[in-house]
Amino acid sequence: MTLFIRHMRETVQVQISTPIDFRLRLQQELVSRCKKNPHYSLRAFARSINVSSSALSAMLNGKRPITTTSINKLGMAIGLEPKEISRYKVLSQQKKFNSTLESTGKSEFQQITLDTYAIISDWYHYAILELIRVKDFNPSVAWVAKSLGITKSEANIAVERLQRVGLLEITPRGRWVDTTADGLATNILDDLTSAASRKLQKQILEMSLRALEEMPTTELRSHTSLTLAIHPEDIPMAKEKIKQFRRELVEMFESNKRPTEVYHVNVSLYPITKISRARGSESDTTPTRRGGKL
Repeated sequence: MTLFIRHMRETVQVQISTPIDFRLRLQQELVSRCKKNPHYSLRAFARSINVSSSALSAMLNGKRPITTTSINKLGMAIGLEPKEISRYKVLSQQKKFNSTLESTGKSEFQQITLDTYAIISDWYHYAILELIRVKDFNPSVAWVAKSLGITKSEANIAVERLQRVGLLEITPRGRWVDTTADGLATNILDDLTSAASRKLQKQILEMSLRALEEMPTTELRSHTSLTLAIHPEDIPMAKEKIKQFRRELVEMFESNKRPTEVYHVNVSLYPITKISRARGSESDTTPTRRGGKL
């Protein structure tokens, strides 16, 4: 399956890491819980770690410093190992005194790496950037969350992450600007790409299934399939055709300057037989059935 995202991308090699800032680790924990339970809230999270929701909100938004004492208390509350808690306490002290780790840019690189992985593996990051283009866009986290069907906490953290990696800018007047509009964004390569891509594609397929079940009318969606016999040597040509189709589809949709909704477009091409792989040689089977539409 290929998920087409409007933006062209460069590729850079990166490595995954855990958050180097405890505030971001708290954000990560909250998002993880929201994914498991769509009704999970900031208040529920605050109750579970025995802190007021207002204090937790200020910590998550960077408006309130997190002391080493709080790191110890909250770290244990979310189930971190003692060694990990100690590491965050040390990093907190290093950040406070502008240590060598921070000044070399190493910590920033590590966090951008994790942010990039999250952006690629969670569908709503690029959806937020596309949402900016719709006719009735409201530049508020609450509206974004409602429009995309995600929690406010997920939306808030995603917006901050997009800003941190430079894909989204919010002007002093509150205007949201997609900084990838010039066609240049950042992607990742190697095993991390595969892991993030698999996670993203799984999410897209699950959302496609929900749309199939929850939207009985085909006026607002299209689910089609085609089953046919092919030779593997034709796959590169097929991929080029699919790429061309995606580009033409984007050009067509972007010709309308007043979009009102955000859609996913995905294309899948995969084998359903194991003949060639089982025999260790090419197959000359003939097609027995073509087409199909839901």
